[in-house]
Amino acid sequence: MSPSIEEIKEVLKIFLDSEMQDLRLEIGSVRLAVSKGGAGIPAQPFSAPAPHPAASAAAAAAVAAAPAATAATAAPAAAKTLAEVPEGWVAVTAPSVGVFYRRPSPDQPPFVQVGSEVAANDPVCLIEVMKMFTGVVAPCKGRVAEILVEDASMVEYGQALMYIDPV
Repeated sequence: MSPSIEEIKEVLKIFLDSEMQDLRLEIGSVRLAVSKGGAGIPAQPFSAPAPHPAASAAAAAAVAAAPAATAATAAPAAAKTLAEVPEGWVAVTAPSVGVFYRRPSPDQPPFVQVGSEVAANDPVCLIEVMKMFTGVVAPCKGRVAEILVEDASMVEYGQALMYIDPV
């Protein structure tokens, strides 16, 4: 027995609304591991009978078809380090190496845009590693001041993805 995409979405919504920091769930052949913390849960390969609800078929095909082009595009844009965070702002950093996505799926709007107001632990983006998606949350309440990474770009562990101007 494997959960439907709707059931997985519901589990993720409950997790995001809870005070839990980490969740590991295994139902049939589906294994799900998510974390709200900056360190994240180490990604482990798994197979699922259906695509993840946040999976972008177009983005996945583009990444699969041209991984070298994606990496080459991301390399020239120097990764901002925590030392370069503008005074008073808070960096949202990548919990792992992977592909940065601004939206939950291709047909939905981005989680946030420059100027968006966020609460602590609000989802702001996704990082995909080996078809496993990790939600990245705002570390504090504030306004999204700058988004540093292009959608569907490769990012490194600890790389600043966006800055929040705390309230």
